[in-house]
Amino acid sequence: MMHFELNEPRAAERFWEGMREIAAAATRHQDYELYAAIVTVGRAALSQGIELVPSGGLFLRCPVCSAVPGQRCINLPGHLLGDSQLHSERAVLAERVIRGEVPLPVPL
Repeated sequence: MMHFELNEPRAAERFWEGMREIAAAATRHQDYELYAAIVTVGRAALSQGIELVPSGGLFLRCPVCSAVPGQRCINLPGHLLGDSQLHSERAVLAERVIRGEVPLPVPL
């Protein structure tokens, strides 16, 4: 059984790292139930005080460049990435999905 201390300085980072691994598996298998589980677990994490991280959007299709779940975004004219691997609109969408403000988009 894996154990890590919630008060550890990198606990939230490690949590979201695990969520990205789940998103990668969901993408590999095109498993909508795994994507929905990411949202459920993310909401539970928020209720426990774990902060969202911008890279959480990897489990969604990008509304700007249409990158598929698990794929990094690509630069488009007027929508450069800079140091980020996601367009800000994708990260915001992921935050809204996890907070329950909008439903998980389908189809994947």
